[in-house]
Amino acid sequence: MSRTSLLRMAAALSAMATAVALAAPTPEQLARLGNELTPVGAERAGNAAGTIPPWTGGLPAKPIDEAVGYVDPFADDKILFTISAANADQYRDQLSPGQLALLALYPETFRINVYPTRRSAKKQAPLARSEGDRLLDVGKSAVPFPIPDEARQLMWNHVLRWRGGSVNRTFTWFPVAANGRFFTVRVNDYFAFDQQGFMNESRPNRLFNLRGTYLAPTAIEGQMTLVWEPIDPVAHNRDTWAFDTRWQRVRRLPSLSHDDVDPRTQGMRVSDQYDGWNGAPDRYDWKIAGKREMYIQYNAYKLSDKTLRYRDIIEPGHPKPELLRYELHRVWVVEATLRPGARHRYPKRTFYLDEDTWQVVGEDAYNAAGQLWRVGDHATMQFYDVMVPWYRATIHYDLLARSYLISFLDNEERQPWRFGWIGDMVDFLPSNLRRLGTR
Repeated sequence: MSRTSLLRMAAALSAMATAVALAAPTPEQLARLGNELTPVGAERAGNAAGTIPPWTGGLPAKPIDEAVGYVDPFADDKILFTISAANADQYRDQLSPGQLALLALYPETFRINVYPTRRSAKKQAPLARSEGDRLLDVGKSAVPFPIPDEARQLMWNHVLRWRGGSVNRTFTWFPVAANGRFFTVRVNDYFAFDQQGFMNESRPNRLFNLRGTYLAPTAIEGQMTLVWEPIDPVAHNRDTWAFDTRWQRVRRLPSLSHDDVDPRTQGMRVSDQYDGWNGAPDRYDWKIAGKREMYIQYNAYKLSDKTLRYRDIIEPGHPKPELLRYELHRVWVVEATLRPGARHRYPKRTFYLDEDTWQVVGEDAYNAAGQLWRVGDHATMQFYDVMVPWYRATIHYDLLARSYLISFLDNEERQPWRFGWIGDMVDFLPSNLRRLGTR
């Protein structure tokens, strides 16, 4: 075959691949949404054993008590059974390798209390398109791919999922050493989704704008980070700036993506693990490894209790097990393997995504030796006043150091998170960071 013919064939194959990637859902697929599938693409029916109930619409909207926060709507639920190192083999099929490792690492103290399954999430699902590593034509989507064709679309469902459009929140994270000692990092941040219409000015390829101000510890008080998050991070990298109180100047950060480490987490969370997972998928080959039933942290209202102090939650090795609620849910399993020539401190990763919310609820991350190194086991709940399913805490364990990082706690904060305001682009300009940091 001539070189010209080969080039024509390659072009034709490329066009066919693009057409497949950009194809919209068929009418038959769309007809499934709201019928045997929920509006976001989850299976509406329960499982055959009756241990996962059918989805019936999720928790209804209701206000919160600002004095006590989110009152647990399932406070009367009793523990069905407890999984420990002694009986873990009996439940191996419903646990991740990371959960099994935690049970083995802390046999005397770590346990999984399993409660009745409550499918409390409630969301909407417009559609979008993708092409390879790139995300296209998002519009106002919150779940762009309710009927996904390939693994990256599942991860984009997580990235674009509904988080209230905009939020102002103050929260705390704690790096916890093996002996239980920890320090406090307290943050106030504002972020607003451009793509969902919560900015007064819209910018091309802008997913959201985020500005975070550090309130503690004293050494970093007043420091700020500004992020312009792109819709398509392959076409344009994330733009990031920092305001440093020591020098009273704003500097552009060369990188804040992939496996860049935030030293304020003691190295236990890399950039693309923030909020479960974020950023460009271009360093990995992605594969859907199927769907499975798994015990995951869900309806984490115990962990939200405003009567708790942070010292009531944090223990050596892991948070207090009595405050963690696990339920049986269906999850998508996505495997990510580092591409030849690419670099990342986790050459292999497995992500677990809740079918009802598309949130990453767990992660197993392996080191270069193929050893299970870091485990994500994240607690979610429905913020029922604003109909937002989101994290109550993300927990990243380092199995080798026997340490962990727990993030997004706000038990000791007086003000609830504020959702749904319209962001002003003036407050997200790098030229205004110094003014905002000193006012």
